[in-house]
Amino acid sequence: TAEQIERELDLIYAAEKLEISPLFGQYVDGPPRPADYTQFTPRSHYTKSSNLRAYFRTMMYFGRNTWLFETTDGVRDALLVAWLMANPDRNGQPLVNTFRRIMSVTGFFAGPADDIGYPVWRNFVTSVAGRAELAPTAAVDDKFIKAITARLGELAPPRILSDAFIDDAVPGMTKADMLAKTKGFRVFGQRFTFDALTLGRLTAGQEKTEFTLPSTPTALFVAAALGSRTARDLSEQFYRTVVSQNPDDQKKFHDLLLRAEATISRVKDDEWFVSVAGAWLKTLGTLTRTFGKGYPQYMQSPLYPLQQIQELLGSYAELKHDTLLYAKQNYAEFGGGDDEKKIPPVPRGFVEPNLAFWYQLQRLLAYFHSGLQQFPEMASELEEYGTINRFKNDIDFLTSLAEKELAGTTLSEDEHEKLRVMQLSYMAKPYGDVVFHRDEDFRSGLVADIHTDIAKAQVLYQATAEPYVILALIGNEKQTRLAIGITYNHYEFTEPL
Repeated sequence: TAEQIERELDLIYAAEKLEISPLFGQYVDGPPRPADYTQFTPRSHYTKSSNLRAYFRTMMYFGRNTWLFETTDGVRDALLVAWLMANPDRNGQPLVNTFRRIMSVTGFFAGPADDIGYPVWRNFVTSVAGRAELAPTAAVDDKFIKAITARLGELAPPRILSDAFIDDAVPGMTKADMLAKTKGFRVFGQRFTFDALTLGRLTAGQEKTEFTLPSTPTALFVAAALGSRTARDLSEQFYRTVVSQNPDDQKKFHDLLLRAEATISRVKDDEWFVSVAGAWLKTLGTLTRTFGKGYPQYMQSPLYPLQQIQELLGSYAELKHDTLLYAKQNYAEFGGGDDEKKIPPVPRGFVEPNLAFWYQLQRLLAYFHSGLQQFPEMASELEEYGTINRFKNDIDFLTSLAEKELAGTTLSEDEHEKLRVMQLSYMAKPYGDVVFHRDEDFRSGLVADIHTDIAKAQVLYQATAEPYVILALIGNEKQTRLAIGITYNHYEFTEPL
């Protein structure tokens, strides 16, 4: 009814509490479960204009609201929505063509949907019906609805629990039970990521578990699953301090962490390279290794793994911020009138020789470049002197320097000079004709929420602040020296829901 729609809109724009949805609460079998309307607060890049805020709320609406299959009404209405999507728009083109276009672009960046969407639902329904075309009357055909319901077990449930699951029966349910109850149809379902899968397996609210798990995790769990031994040790310290002092629980959590790492290690390349976000996360996995003889002194330091975690989680915070929904250097002349002074030597810069990182970054850029070719809107970025090609050339150059450093080859004066004047700030420029006006537009700091703890009514955030200066002890080219650079300044904290 109009009243229900108006109430739904009020809750969306207020974005301040858990509340039963006037439109989607009816699809729950049993007492209605509340929806988390705080998720409708525009954030990340989507706060800069009314159009972006509207886009954010719309995609959140179609990404979180579900026509659940646990009720007959949910199945009927999911059929009707799919039928509507297959029908022509005002220009005579099937609406599903626009849907596919949006999913193609957003999927390339953010990954595949974790929930059942139009392609899966349509193929399932037509297989049950035995024909490709269906009329809307199918939704009121009790015999057909019964046939669909009987085969719903063939559809895989989501792998990530992203709903506020509040129910008296929760203490007797496992996470698998709850995931099964959230199976349903979503128009633009939110995307599956391996970090969310990891956090989901290492946390629990009030559901039934073999041993005590935290309801609010730490992003260290993600770094540990990607292979960081230091992050694993810190995660276990977090568990002992915050969750349980029971030795048996601690041993089981240790084993669960190892299983999480084993799961990630078995992920195949084609599963990572299904999206830019997935390939980015795989690239961060190269920041978990230890280095021995032949590498710079600072990379052999026992403190180096901690610095790598700071880098990994700093970039991870940027990744989560970017996927929350889903200049040439000015030269100052040396001056004149003082010819007696000797021109100082070219500063001898340094590229951290973690070759696994540089090779993986090259793969990520090749994937990104290839993927953008399917989107005409991004054609200017792919021009010979466009942003992406420029960045690819810069990364190839940096990779070649890292290879030479590791091989003990002396860099040329030209290579040192190119490294000295290199600028990467062009990668931070906004796309298109957007112009920065506000001071905050130039800040590198950002905040992103990655986990909602309904049991404690709090949200876990990742953040970056003003970058740290890093001093690294280096011994190469027959000299020992200090190199100076910058690195991430990462923070993690919780705030009330």
